[in-house]
Amino acid sequence: MELSKGKISAFQFFTMLFLSRTLTTVTYLSSYTENIRLSDMLVQPFFRIIIGSIIMLPLYFLYKKNTDKNLLDIVNIKSKAVARGIGIIFVAFFFYFTVVTIARLDLFAGTVVFPETDLTYILIFAIILCCYGAFLGFEALGRSSVISSAFVIPALIFIMFTLIKKVDFLNLTPLFYNGVTPVVKVAIDSVGQTVEYAIIALALPRVTGNVKKGFFIWLISQTFLMAVMFFFACTVMGNFASTQLFPFHTLASLADFAMFSRLDAIFTSVWIMCAFIKAGLLIYLQSDILTTYFGKLKRTTYIVSIGVLTIVANLFISGQIKWFNFIDNSIIKIVLTLITVVLIPLLVLIFFRKEKKKCEESA
Repeated sequence: MELSKGKISAFQFFTMLFLSRTLTTVTYLSSYTENIRLSDMLVQPFFRIIIGSIIMLPLYFLYKKNTDKNLLDIVNIKSKAVARGIGIIFVAFFFYFTVVTIARLDLFAGTVVFPETDLTYILIFAIILCCYGAFLGFEALGRSSVISSAFVIPALIFIMFTLIKKVDFLNLTPLFYNGVTPVVKVAIDSVGQTVEYAIIALALPRVTGNVKKGFFIWLISQTFLMAVMFFFACTVMGNFASTQLFPFHTLASLADFAMFSRLDAIFTSVWIMCAFIKAGLLIYLQSDILTTYFGKLKRTTYIVSIGVLTIVANLFISGQIKWFNFIDNSIIKIVLTLITVVLIPLLVLIFFRKEKKKCEESA
């Protein structure tokens, strides 16, 4: 009993994760880092590389000897019940992040793009579109990611290029105004909110090619993107950035080139593409786990059910900033990430090591 056999290349997979993480970067909310200067956020991404690499060690050692099976498949060898229990944890985690992803899109649309519009039908249509992406499958999402990246990456580079003339390096000072500790805390918080590590935990065996190289290229590239985005936000807007709900959208609105006075429409397009890939992938993984380990219904039925639940949850949250702040809670994300990416793989490693030791002693 294993998850669907469809495979994609390492390039497609990590491009998909890059777009997923790009959404988190461009939807950065200034409220996340109220206790740290924006200039210090330039350094934070580099701490993320170290912390991110450390928390992935249990998965690395687990997959070192089990290259053809994912975490659930490995556990399923010994206990189907335990595999199902862990599967439910992953489904809950992915569903939670799906709701948060759509809720952020709703908050953005409601405050920036369509502040006077009822977003109910737009919200429903967006979720249906993500469910359709999940229905198309893992391989289709991988291909869509490569195609989308051909627009997303040049678009972000173009926006940053047009802002060069507005850079003021004086806005970078002072660095580490409150010391290094707050920066490290924000880096830990940022890593804890990265659902992509949990995606790797389940999908990695379905990736062909040089996975190790792909992982580090992804880690470095998304760290570099984050550092560049914060560099321009800090040097162009200074302290004004921290007063904006979505500082990177404000940054894009300040960009201009020739006849184009504002480039935030391009930025919004980037946001929508990344949201489609991220939410579509999360819904697909939920349906795949449920089909594989609880397989009483077809995958399409699970996708529709997840879509309906996502619509209900987001309609409840929509326009309610209090509820958005409640679900978009960094503590919840950190706890779920530690459970799925660190604790469970670590426990599985310890269990199999003890089993191996028993076998050696009995022999």
